[in-house]
Amino acid sequence: LLYKPIDRVTRSTLVLHDLLKHTPADHPDYPLLQDALRISQNFLSSINEDIDPRRTAVTTPKGEVSPWT
Repeated sequence: LLYKPIDRVTRSTLVLHDLLKHTPADHPDYPLLQDALRISQNFLSSINEDIDPRRTAVTTPKGEVSPWT
């Protein structure tokens, strides 16, 4: 449930990427699509940077038993 908003941004980023591939470079909306794609990719990158330290803090080294199992 917590990943639903992030999943929506991820899907929108993929749609923007596909839309940009099929939009001619001389179309008036092309620069706007590039900006929207860049913004959504930066947003997802910042979320990944925030999640990675937490993910490594939760994982246990090989051979150790997790207290949650």
